[in-house]
Amino acid sequence: MRASVALPARVVLIAAVALSAMPAAGADDLRREFASPPDSARPWVYLMVADGHLGREGLTADLEAMRQAGIGGVIMMETNVGVPRGTVDFMSPAWREAFAHGVKEAERLGLHVTLNAGPGWTGSGGPWVKPEQSMQHLVAAATPAKGPARFDAVLARAQPRPPYFGSHLPAELEKARKEFYRDVAVLAFPTPKGPQRVADIDEKALYVRDPYTSKPNVRPRLPSPADAAPAPADACVPLDRVMDLTEQMDPSGRLTWDVPAGEWTILRLGRTSTGANTRPAPHPGLGLECDKMNASALDAHFDAFIVPLLKAVGPRRTDGQAGWTHLHIDSWEMGSQNWTADFREQFRKRRGCDPLAYLPAYSGYIVRSPEVTERFLWDVRLTSQELVIERHARHLKELGRRHGFGLSIEPYDMNPCGDMVLGSVAGVPMGEFWADTFDSVFSCIEAVSIAHTRGRAIVAAEAFTSGHDGWRRHPGTLKQQADWALCMGINRIVFHRYQHQAYVDRRPPGLTFGGYGVHWERTQTWWPLAGAFHAYLARCQHMLRQGAAVADVLYLTPEGAPQVFTPPASALRGSDRLRDKRGYSFDGCDPDGLIELASVKDGRIIFPGGASYRLLVLGDAPTMTPRLMRKVVELVEAGANVVGSLPVKSPSLEGYPECDSQVMELAKRLEGKGPVRLGKGVFWPVAAGVQPARSPEPLAKARWIWHGNGNAMSAAAGEKRFFRRMVSLKGKPAVASAAIALTADNAFSLRVNGREIGEGDNFTNVYTFDLPGLRADADNLIEVEAVNQGDAPNPAGLIGSLRVRFADGSSLAVVTDAQWHSAATAGGPWTPARDLGPMPMGPWNLKHRPPPPPELYPDYGVTARILHDMGVGPDFESDLPLRCIHRRDGGRDIYFVSNTTDKAVTGPAAFRVTQAFLPETHAPAASAKGITLWDPMTGRIYRPPAAPRAGERRGTTLLDLTLPASGSVFVVFHESIPTDESLAVWKPLPGEAVVTLDGPWEVTFPPNRGAPPRISLPALLDLSCHRDPAVRHFSGIATYRRPFTYLKPAGRPLPAWLDLGEVNVAARVRLNGRDLGIAWKSPYLLELGDALREGENTLEIDVANLWINRLIGDAALPADKRVTWTTWSPYKPNSPLAPSGLIGPVHLKSK
Repeated sequence: MRASVALPARVVLIAAVALSAMPAAGADDLRREFASPPDSARPWVYLMVADGHLGREGLTADLEAMRQAGIGGVIMMETNVGVPRGTVDFMSPAWREAFAHGVKEAERLGLHVTLNAGPGWTGSGGPWVKPEQSMQHLVAAATPAKGPARFDAVLARAQPRPPYFGSHLPAELEKARKEFYRDVAVLAFPTPKGPQRVADIDEKALYVRDPYTSKPNVRPRLPSPADAAPAPADACVPLDRVMDLTEQMDPSGRLTWDVPAGEWTILRLGRTSTGANTRPAPHPGLGLECDKMNASALDAHFDAFIVPLLKAVGPRRTDGQAGWTHLHIDSWEMGSQNWTADFREQFRKRRGCDPLAYLPAYSGYIVRSPEVTERFLWDVRLTSQELVIERHARHLKELGRRHGFGLSIEPYDMNPCGDMVLGSVAGVPMGEFWADTFDSVFSCIEAVSIAHTRGRAIVAAEAFTSGHDGWRRHPGTLKQQADWALCMGINRIVFHRYQHQAYVDRRPPGLTFGGYGVHWERTQTWWPLAGAFHAYLARCQHMLRQGAAVADVLYLTPEGAPQVFTPPASALRGSDRLRDKRGYSFDGCDPDGLIELASVKDGRIIFPGGASYRLLVLGDAPTMTPRLMRKVVELVEAGANVVGSLPVKSPSLEGYPECDSQVMELAKRLEGKGPVRLGKGVFWPVAAGVQPARSPEPLAKARWIWHGNGNAMSAAAGEKRFFRRMVSLKGKPAVASAAIALTADNAFSLRVNGREIGEGDNFTNVYTFDLPGLRADADNLIEVEAVNQGDAPNPAGLIGSLRVRFADGSSLAVVTDAQWHSAATAGGPWTPARDLGPMPMGPWNLKHRPPPPPELYPDYGVTARILHDMGVGPDFESDLPLRCIHRRDGGRDIYFVSNTTDKAVTGPAAFRVTQAFLPETHAPAASAKGITLWDPMTGRIYRPPAAPRAGERRGTTLLDLTLPASGSVFVVFHESIPTDESLAVWKPLPGEAVVTLDGPWEVTFPPNRGAPPRISLPALLDLSCHRDPAVRHFSGIATYRRPFTYLKPAGRPLPAWLDLGEVNVAARVRLNGRDLGIAWKSPYLLELGDALREGENTLEIDVANLWINRLIGDAALPADKRVTWTTWSPYKPNSPLAPSGLIGPVHLKSK
């Protein structure tokens, strides 16, 4: 986060107080644990098993490799993503025996195993689920009738709706699904006049809930307006004239009825299977999803899936420390259901009225009035949510508890409930973030919010999910996004994915998860070096489990389902998948959590788990149940500060119409033109829900461009192309903001002034990136590398628009057009780009984006001003490009600070920690808190290089920080513990180069990798450029060796640092036989310690590159001549090689 530290000094800051969610570890204990993190802090992996490819020896090898590399546990699931089937059928005796072996091996190695609740990556189902036990819809078939007359006919029976994702069931089960039907009721009512029906009925009646992450324009929540558009009385179904004819229909479906005068509609309502099925499940695991509103259906599934595995495992550890410890519900993705066998009875019990006469609303009929119908549908969704939570999520948790299992849940995507309501059931709530393709930042915010408000110590994330990694990613490429996740509050990274390598006798890289996920398994070239990254994550995760998170703002999600928590966009800063919280941190809370858990102490809203907040923010929901409105009033009376707009009625039929009067009476107590005091607290009336000003379509004037001649709209080659544009801001006013919108077919990466900004990989998405580093009054170079993917010629194009806003209100727009330059290689030659046509042109057919929805919450600036008026400033501020998270642990304030750029930064940062300073000099007083800097890369602890200073804001501490590119540090303030002056001073960057280690270098290669045993390099070079194709195509770990003589100049100390320069992609270094450690990210620096000696020295560097080059080389060879074996590769013989090896220059540098 970036913000000015030069803020008004008159503001009185109150130090953040947070109750401890975990017992405070002693200072010495925490230091030891930071140096050597406990196993519980280790990152995890998704252990993916390809359909039928499960092996005992492979499991042992995988688990041992995980243990050795610093992995703490796995979430295991078997899927089918197109890999040819193996021979060990899912849930066969051999499969169960192999699974049991894996559990025992995990116990032996101290690893955790979490098992998905069913086959595939979503849901709880299988071939054992009968149609009557499956997820169900209420369906209806309408028959017209005219009276007066005698009706005597067989009523049409409604057919089941097609499954959302289609049906992949075996023929016998598919036939049973289609045939399953049970009658629910037969109703008749006067036929409404005209076509008026309920809008969006499929969504409102829970027939469909689209995936919020992957499908554009899915609403995060359904509105509950106070006033529905009126409808003529004769366009509505009169509630008092709905007739129940259920008993007049015989088992064959024949209805006999004397039809009254007039036009009538007969509805035969029944329940059918939604068709939701296990996906993407192994073939033997294909089946229906069990009914999520029926505990007996879950019992049957548990007995068919979990119980046989428990029997196969036999006696097992149940202390939660190792072995099979958890069950898991992955991202929902099963869609919604709106009925179960006893839904009518449950609705009547929970909502206080019989739904029978309202059931035509399921088919879109307006019953009584639009408002009443909307209230009924709101109640349907709420009742559905309650049944899913109680009978599925909580029941699964209870079934697991009986066997010693915990439960983790990813509660998003196609979830018919409130995400945070479902996630609150979990002992370990989880979110997900993608390395490419999709933006699921919201899910991490939800999971962190659940953990904080529900007192969960661990909050996990499915991490670095990818649509097309292609073995390109490695620890160094993931560090920046890992730090982002940690600063969001994630404290357990679960890599997506580790592909189970069932066969120990096959060549690497082996089995894959198709093209999905990062390749994070023992067959990776760099796997022997990955432990350093895992240790870094373990240190960070352990520190971020201490105490409780510090946040100022709590956003209350509206009532109702479904519900995705999305904070106001203004509360985050940054671009695309790396959006950070601003200086006032926040969480979200669902209404049940607020009602059941929140109280007030010393003006703060507190939760039993330790979280506390200064300000509760209500969304702009015009409706609220009396139960929730009463809780809000109680909190204000007890001393809470609440901001937002007030409701005017209830959204429900429960207690209607008296419920509306109750809401209005309660809301009146908080009404007023300014801040309203009630009891000990204050309500700040703020109007939200304002439609954001519609900014012009960013690409409206942009042109699709590409390089070279030919028909790029249909037959461009599948290759990389390079684009650039120099944008001059010379003579322009100061830059207020800058952003670029960009997309390409198929993918692109963006650099501005040499700095990596971001990437995109789906031309249907327009990616927007903030450009805070744009140079004012200077030239700025925009560079784009675009790649057209595919084995055959296909369409290719790039389109984008840069918009710069200046401090005087003027702006500048630069769009893609023929003024850009393009080239076939990164070095040119450069020619004017080819203008293909305007934004809407085919084959891309980009459409103008719909207007943004109204914001639910007040703008961040509004809440910031209120906190300012309360005397509370931001928790962390710096003009440097930093992100941060703060936890309070007893007498310690723990800040994790990360550099968001690929350049080193130095400068001051202000921490909201009250410090004792001398009034004359602003230097720390004797009683000042101790400050130490904890380096998660090494586990070492340092003292600051300079004394802290009093910040311009009262109650803040100003500290100078230096961080290397993408570097990070924990800044720890200790109450009553002075800074240890014996600690070394924090100096993460080396001094000047003392010695340059030129060639020659001897390079040795491992056997069976297609390379010669050794080569000699007169000078370091990119191995992908070597004259020998066997070296160019080498993938693995090569060892560079160079003896050298060092003669220390008189009066000068020995060099302190080894700088490897450019490394592709990771290195382990030995100097004179002494292990200096692993360099896995840029800058590739290691401390020399006392390993360097005067005179003769020998330097050895093990350098791991990527699989790409060998896969490209093998693509030109017949299968029996290849070095590698794998089930998926995107590479062709002419694919571009990746940079490889130690490129340098290698320097010894001073301290």
